[in-house]
Amino acid sequence: MKKILIATHGHLASGFLSSIQLLTGKVQEITVINAYVDECDFEQELNVFVNQVNEQDQIFVFTDLFGGSVNQKITKTFLEKEIAVTILSGFNLPILLEIVLATKELTKEDIQELVNKCQQELKMTILDEVHVVNEEEDFF
Repeated sequence: MKKILIATHGHLASGFLSSIQLLTGKVQEITVINAYVDECDFEQELNVFVNQVNEQDQIFVFTDLFGGSVNQKITKTFLEKEIAVTILSGFNLPILLEIVLATKELTKEDIQELVNKCQQELKMTILDEVHVVNEEEDFF
């Protein structure tokens, strides 16, 4: 079974969950940790997630910053408990959607291919000239 954890600084994780729910309706397999939003340490929430996984699960953890405190604590926890996990840091909505919607167990190669594909989703658009479109012009 696929298990997904989204863990971020602040409420970013909940925002991603909201988007996933809106776009797919699939949230049963997803757990979120909004770290540092209150006085509580998120380690307890992390341990609840870790205690719910088993050897047959394919586990994906999404963190906002590679090397950030959330990422470090999660990496340390999974290493200490010797649990196989794929951690995707600095993720975007396209990679999260791809993993959530995947219908088969993903190999390392599959995951790397998805990462490469979703890196291409990051685009820059500069609108430095405003062009007014009138009714006779087709926007597209």
